[in-house]
Amino acid sequence: MDLKDIANKAVEKGVETAVEKTLGIKDIKTIRAVAETSAAAGAAVSAATGLSVAATSGAGITSGLAAAGGVVGGGMAAAPAVLAAGPAYAGAKIMNETLFKDQPDLPEEERNARAAARTATNIGAAAGIAGAGAVTVAAGASGAAIMSTLAGIGGVVGGGAIAGTAIVAAAPVVAAGAIGYGIYKLFGGGK
Repeated sequence: MDLKDIANKAVEKGVETAVEKTLGIKDIKTIRAVAETSAAAGAAVSAATGLSVAATSGAGITSGLAAAGGVVGGGMAAAPAVLAAGPAYAGAKIMNETLFKDQPDLPEEERNARAAARTATNIGAAAGIAGAGAVTVAAGASGAAIMSTLAGIGGVVGGGAIAGTAIVAAAPVVAAGAIGYGIYKLFGGGK
């Protein structure tokens, strides 16, 4: 098992567990769909770095992150937010089209709760992307500070900076689900 597989499995398991615990959803199909969008974060990290032997070095990871963040002119500090955008969008879309889907035959209170949840899920995804960028530079915007932060986050699952980047990039999916579900319940959904 290579580093890419480890990062993907860690992200999948983390998202699956978080979705099940925070949302109480045991529908494996929905959880799997959300987890697969998060696995895209790992794939994006892999694509950004190439995951060659040289890319798994600190300099290689830094170069990959700088290239990913360079897409929006932000350099290395912007990379986690850039890598989080795709999974956050896809995760919110999947949740909105499955869990919070509008159905005309439902009671009005349930339909209103689902509509509010769809909006909250989108806002949660956007906030998660902003958070992914903010957490990366919390200790400073230097390359060393960013790498240290990502390595610390990745260390939680036994990985390093690449695993940390994947976790930070996948976190907006969890945020979107948790915020959407909270608003859904607040507006009386699921009665």
